[in-house]
Amino acid sequence: MSITSQAQETADVTPGDLHDYLVSLIKQAAAAYIAQEQITCDIEQLTIDLRFSAQASFGDYSIPLMSWSAKNKLGRPPLEIAEGLAAILRGMETPAISELTVTKPGYLNFRLNRPVIGHEIIERVLDAGADFGQSDAGTATKVIVEHTNINSNKAAHVGHLRNASLGDTVVRMLRSQGYRVEAENYIDDTGVQVADVVVGFLLLPEGILELPEGTDQLPGESFDYYCSRLYVAVGKAYDQQPELLERRKMVLYAIEHGEQPIADLAADLSRKIVKAHLATVARLNISYDLLTWESAILGAGLWKRTFEMLRDRGVLEHPETGPLAGCWVVPFGDGEAPTDEGDHTSDKIVVKSDGTATYTGKDIAYQLWKFGLTDDLDVQLHFVPWGRQHDGRLLWSMRPAQDTMPAEMESDPKRFGHAKWAINVIDVRQSYPQQVVYESLRRLGYVEQAENSTHLSYAVVTLSAATAASLGVDTSDGREYYAMSGRKGIEVKADDLINKAAAKMQEAKPEITHETAAILAASAIRYFMVRFSPQQIIALDMDEVLRANGDTGVYLQYAYARANSILRKLEEAGYEVPEQLEALPDQLDQSEWELLRHIDAYPRTLSEATRQLAPHMLASYVYDLAAHFSDFYEHTPPIVKETQEQVKAFRAQLVRATVQTLDNALRLMGFVPLERI
Repeated sequence: MSITSQAQETADVTPGDLHDYLVSLIKQAAAAYIAQEQITCDIEQLTIDLRFSAQASFGDYSIPLMSWSAKNKLGRPPLEIAEGLAAILRGMETPAISELTVTKPGYLNFRLNRPVIGHEIIERVLDAGADFGQSDAGTATKVIVEHTNINSNKAAHVGHLRNASLGDTVVRMLRSQGYRVEAENYIDDTGVQVADVVVGFLLLPEGILELPEGTDQLPGESFDYYCSRLYVAVGKAYDQQPELLERRKMVLYAIEHGEQPIADLAADLSRKIVKAHLATVARLNISYDLLTWESAILGAGLWKRTFEMLRDRGVLEHPETGPLAGCWVVPFGDGEAPTDEGDHTSDKIVVKSDGTATYTGKDIAYQLWKFGLTDDLDVQLHFVPWGRQHDGRLLWSMRPAQDTMPAEMESDPKRFGHAKWAINVIDVRQSYPQQVVYESLRRLGYVEQAENSTHLSYAVVTLSAATAASLGVDTSDGREYYAMSGRKGIEVKADDLINKAAAKMQEAKPEITHETAAILAASAIRYFMVRFSPQQIIALDMDEVLRANGDTGVYLQYAYARANSILRKLEEAGYEVPEQLEALPDQLDQSEWELLRHIDAYPRTLSEATRQLAPHMLASYVYDLAAHFSDFYEHTPPIVKETQEQVKAFRAQLVRATVQTLDNALRLMGFVPLERI
């Protein structure tokens, strides 16, 4: 039987990533089989679904070949195909493969030469160090990731933490794969929520508002918490005195059009709230490159010029009759289909009849700016430093109209925006408006940019029955979860959750420092927010978030600390871990092999999770890796007491490789890895 020279060359190569190596061998064997059997088939038609074997008795990896037997593919029984491929692969005499078997109904199974493969995996991880898992797949492509985006009117709640945790993790993942990422936090400082709090401050001197704990800011109460109380009071005032809604309308118009003193009051309020929000998310190790402000987009005339472009290019319609009379709308569909917003028109208003722009209208302008499509609109946006963040990263800010910072502090405007890909992390309730934004770009002629606009949607965070009851919500109807409402004050504030988590960590282990407790709390919360599929509704249960065992962030930190503890004990015992391993033991324990195999899978898993913008895939991988390390720890004798030098050196190096992989992965999830707890 002849083997192509290319196939033999592949067989002789020391494997890098195991999965990719085996896939390459399978492709070469398939090409040889097709030639041998004189079959007309494009190899790209064949699905190579290589996976971990379902049972250890089958081998280490398996590939199902049933789909290959179709008439328009190989047209042979799957068992016959499997036997044919096995024969070709045996002829390659690959040192990495120790055995090939075939099982019904058509699986080809690979049992690998574990000492050879294990040695290569450890060497590859330790040689790469902090770069293990990194790639240049992004080829320095610029990506903007917009996330967090909390209305600048009150304290952040736990729902905002899901957005921020997802967004920041995606930013880190993309950077690890060679993308040039600009993390942006868009501040809606001209919307109705900000207007409501401004109304609150205007009503306070009139004695109209009733705040349960008094109208003044309480001793020790932060400004964002005070505004949360004020926001709830304003909502109740609207219910009791609907005529006050006219005040809201007036304030909203004044903010949007820069009328004083309302505009300055709103700007001052927003800056104070944003500072509080940044301090909150910094506790979860989240930072940004740029703050973008809706007021800056309006003040610079970007929205005005965008509106003119939309109007002049025929993207907008201006109905003179009907419910949308006097509005400017993007016609979107047949006008009858219900939308995610609960209304029954699929035409989207971008300018109301009173002349105020909607969120969607301003989002179109922002999306155009992200791609550098507004450079020719004679609009000048300015960018100034906001300050250093907790991680040392300099945060920049769009310069609002009221900013008086010296011009020499400004950045080159082309430093920001001008992306090839824009990812918007926004909850699923905004799916329809996001569609309108992207379709508007398409209708303006920017088809490529519309295609490169991605809405990373996620389901909302709700409250478990127990958590809702603790907030005074009536849970007698027996539902599994309850919606939060900032307007009604039914929410768990982000800082309250972080504080409670840190206190619980300290209570469980009094000897740890406050700093360690804070890191554990952040790890617990961040992991909880990303471990679920974004499409899954999270029912926040305080006890579940703060558990120290099972699929939790605290468990991952303890696994990392335990691995580091092993290395410390070896050092304290005077054992010097060799820099290079000459060879691995002839026989590896199953727990050792499973750990090695999962370490090897890290770069591939990270690459796929990044491609899918799926932090939960990375979270699942890290949990599995920690679980395999725990299994290894429990099923092998203490390394420090091992008497066989070859075994001791191998296991010490395996722990080092585990530490490196965990360290790399945890940092991508925004953890500060703890070497000791």
